[in-house]
Amino acid sequence: MSKFAVIARRTGFSALVAIVLAAITASILYCAGVLPYRVYIVHTGSMGNTIPSGSAVIVREHEYHVGQVVSFTIAGEVVTHRLIKITDGQITTKGDANLSADPQRLPESNIIGGVVAAPRNLGFALQYFRLPFGIASAVLFVVLLWLCWTFPGPEETITPDKSETTTAVA
Repeated sequence: MSKFAVIARRTGFSALVAIVLAAITASILYCAGVLPYRVYIVHTGSMGNTIPSGSAVIVREHEYHVGQVVSFTIAGEVVTHRLIKITDGQITTKGDANLSADPQRLPESNIIGGVVAAPRNLGFALQYFRLPFGIASAVLFVVLLWLCWTFPGPEETITPDKSETTTAVA
């Protein structure tokens, strides 16, 4: 195997390990509640093209302003709409695709935080990886990648050493 191929293989494997470790670290920090962010999945089209159904929203807790898209709780569910106004501690929200503001007025304390990012279609992947089958398929994928990097190439095949061969004497 050429020197370049060895370096490329080691670099690729190192990158894979770094990505896996970064994902594990981020997951642990997120689950432990250390990070000031929460991630939610948008299930409806009430935000229209701004945040389509199937998107994930990354919400910074306790930081928001009027005009920003926020996530809040209502009847135990998390809803993501635009914050229209705050009057006497009561909030008015509206989905961008809705014609009128939401009919309920909620206390400001129901706001989780402001949306800082909304990657499209990431919600589908997050929902998939919440299932045991999704986690198992991700682990299997990583193992298969590792096997591909560690499997010997054609230049690495083991061939018998000619000095070790014996000839039969008659």
